[in-house]
Amino acid sequence: MACSTLGRGTERHLFLMRDTDGRPIREGEQTAMPPIHETCASEAMRDCPHLREGCVAALVEYAPAWGVADIVHEPKTPQPLPPEDGAELTFVAYRDPRIRWTLAARDVVVLQGCAAVDLDNLAARAAA
Repeated sequence: MACSTLGRGTERHLFLMRDTDGRPIREGEQTAMPPIHETCASEAMRDCPHLREGCVAALVEYAPAWGVADIVHEPKTPQPLPPEDGAELTFVAYRDPRIRWTLAARDVVVLQGCAAVDLDNLAARAAA
C-alpha cells in the first residue's frame, strides 16, 4: 500500500481499531485513530495489548476532519468532566460550543468509503 496524503489521490487508507462490539468499521464512523501502514498494522495487532484482544480494519477512501477528542472542562469551574458513555475520550465537533472548553489531544475524522479488511489476509500479506 503506497502512502499518500489522507483523503487525497487515489489511494485508500487503512484504519485499524479495537473491536468493542463485534462489528466491522461502519460507513460514517468517527475515530481518533490515525491511518496505519499494512506492515505496521500487523505489528500493532501482535504487540498492542488493546488490539490483541480483538480488532477490526477497513480501507477508507476519504476521512474528512470532524472535530477533536480528549477532556472537556466545566466552563464555570474549569474542572474536567467525565467522558461521555464510559468512553476514554470525549469527541467534540468543531461546531460544538464545548470546543472552547476542550483540551484537545487528538483529531477526529469521519470514515467514508469503508471496505472491511480480513485481518488474516492482512497479516499474511505483511509476513510475505
